[in-house]
Amino acid sequence: MSELVVFKANELAMSRYDLTEHETKLLLCCVALLNPTVENPTRADRTISFTYHQYAKMMGVSPDNAYHRLNNATSELMTRTVEIIYPTGDVSKRIFQWVNYAEFNRRTQSLTLVFSEDILPYLFQIKRFIKYNLEHVKAFENKYSMRIYEWLLKELTQRKTHNANIEISVNEFKFMLMLEKNYAEFKELNRWVLKAVTKDLNTYSNMHVSVDKRGRPTNTLIFQCALNHSVDLTREVDRGSHQTQPNENVMPIPKYDSDKNHLLIGALNRTIHLALTAKVQLTSFEANFLSDLQKKHDLNGSFSWLTEKQLSKLTSILSKHGQY
Repeated sequence: MSELVVFKANELAMSRYDLTEHETKLLLCCVALLNPTVENPTRADRTISFTYHQYAKMMGVSPDNAYHRLNNATSELMTRTVEIIYPTGDVSKRIFQWVNYAEFNRRTQSLTLVFSEDILPYLFQIKRFIKYNLEHVKAFENKYSMRIYEWLLKELTQRKTHNANIEISVNEFKFMLMLEKNYAEFKELNRWVLKAVTKDLNTYSNMHVSVDKRGRPTNTLIFQCALNHSVDLTREVDRGSHQTQPNENVMPIPKYDSDKNHLLIGALNRTIHLALTAKVQLTSFEANFLSDLQKKHDLNGSFSWLTEKQLSKLTSILSKHGQY
């Protein structure tokens, strides 16, 4: 799979929203699959589809946990909004949804998400934007790390520099993160947000950050940023890397072998039943392994998430007890 690059308008980097870690990662994965050069995007252009296994591979998560994460994150994301504040002009604020349609397919074990029409101006044909490789941010552990990374990247991009000291008042910082009612004292903000964010950025991203403060009590934050010099701070979307093709943001859905799945779950259920009636004797490992797979099959609706190693071990156990 080619590198997945996220393109977002600067307004989104400064917008107000509150997403969990998993909601943020799902959203970024979908944005990275869009083609930002499309003119007059249709519903198909703002529709993203991928299997649970493909998502696990893209985001570096366990395949057998992908559906659970996607299910929870999608349900919550459907209720989330984003606020964009305009300091001047007639319009003071705009509020809209990120996505407005989601579909889980049991047969193909895939998810389809459709971005809302209101967000299109901030994802397609954008003039002022940030861009970054999904690989540099997908391992973040704190929900605020992505927000701070995007904001700092916007500031560096606008200044056309890879190194800068970026200042922001504590009140503005908390307003951006929707934390106006939290962390009244700086030491709490530092403990629960700033330290966790700097750890994420310095450990996983292509940006090194340290935070200083000013004022008594603290009223200003100073972010000392150093972005990897290999990062291109270009001001134009590279159309050459985004050739417009029909349904290019809908990932090919692998053919799913439902007959094999039916045979496997049938054999697994029989083996567990025989063990419970003392007609076969399972080792402790076999009993725990089969029970775990049975529960995950019930949750996901199939075995499409099994790794080759897990599938090999499962068929070996079932064959050993004469059920496969």
